[in-house]
Amino acid sequence: MLSSAQRTKALGSLIFARVIYAVNWVNVGAIFYLMGSDLGVGISGLGTVTATFYLGLGVMQLPGGLLAAKWGPKRVVVIGIFLSSLSVLGTSVSTSLAEVAVLRFLVGWGMAFVFAPAVIMVSGLLRGGKSGMGVGLLNSAFDVGGMLGIFGWVVIATVTGWRPSLMLSGGMGVLTGLLVAVFTPSDRDGALPRVDRSSLRTVIFDKQLVLLGLGTMGFGIIYTEVSGFMTLYGVNFLGASGIVSSLVASLLTVVPIFTALWGGRAFDFASRHRTIMVLSMLGSAGALALTAYPSLAAAAVSSALGGIIIGVGYTFAFAGARELNRAGKEYESLAVAWVNSISLTGSVFPSIFFSYVAESFGYGDAWLWSGLLTLAFVVPFVLMVEKWRR
Repeated sequence: MLSSAQRTKALGSLIFARVIYAVNWVNVGAIFYLMGSDLGVGISGLGTVTATFYLGLGVMQLPGGLLAAKWGPKRVVVIGIFLSSLSVLGTSVSTSLAEVAVLRFLVGWGMAFVFAPAVIMVSGLLRGGKSGMGVGLLNSAFDVGGMLGIFGWVVIATVTGWRPSLMLSGGMGVLTGLLVAVFTPSDRDGALPRVDRSSLRTVIFDKQLVLLGLGTMGFGIIYTEVSGFMTLYGVNFLGASGIVSSLVASLLTVVPIFTALWGGRAFDFASRHRTIMVLSMLGSAGALALTAYPSLAAAAVSSALGGIIIGVGYTFAFAGARELNRAGKEYESLAVAWVNSISLTGSVFPSIFFSYVAESFGYGDAWLWSGLLTLAFVVPFVLMVEKWRR
């Protein structure tokens, strides 16, 4: 049994790791207008880099969940933090787009090993083990890091250069890996289950989990495009400075600091989860379409509205994955990883789609068509059962 002080240190190390995890997730998109000129690439280059990142992030979620079930969540989280952080350090000395793309794939791979096991660790450390509050706490920490990574790293990179800024964030990531290794409770050797094929099939072929993952792909469109392209859009199309443009983009992560916690509490007490997700997806489509109006104010409103939506949407999605899991308690991290895998693998497409449309037809068309595309992801939520409870 952990003492109150040990529990606080363990939670603190995981939350700090989640903040820096988020910084290293979004900072490349925020500072790409500085990286692009150095590497000699434009918006299509950002589309490529973003796509490889989400590919690693998506396809390695399930292996991460499997390893967490087999080895224990702490081991997998620590491995993931070190892999992603060392790859960020490698990105800081890259000299070509190809090198950056490969390293961003590795960053995504490492991060894929962190989230689902961390959800289980945090939920276990909270009194009562509430799914919604555990996910909400992690998502709020992610949004704090997202704000720092988008706005803060533009300021840092403007002063120091983009390479030193990535050295800083990669080094901080290594530090968080050490803190998690030292302060979180060890996995219980000998108590971990074998991953059997029957339980694996129960998770992979669960209709509700698959529908939840497909629907959550829709939230990935607004998160990927606003966090990855909004700063570049403000600088290249609206004529704003990098700092102002990044401030607008960071609203996507500032607002969910609060709405993710509210979403976690709402999930634990609400009964009509599906209805809330459908309304959130409709709002996501409207927010993207609004950005097609060429105004910094419209972009700011869109980014803030997106923050409200994803704060609730992602919290409901990952808490729902844990509650819908029917394979047994030891497979909770695998269920969360499977939903996250479907969602994030689907985020490879929006970055390529947006960069192609923006380069060929203009930013306005890219935002508008992205909004229309998002509407399709209402369908999986409509097909789900209404109550997401075991």
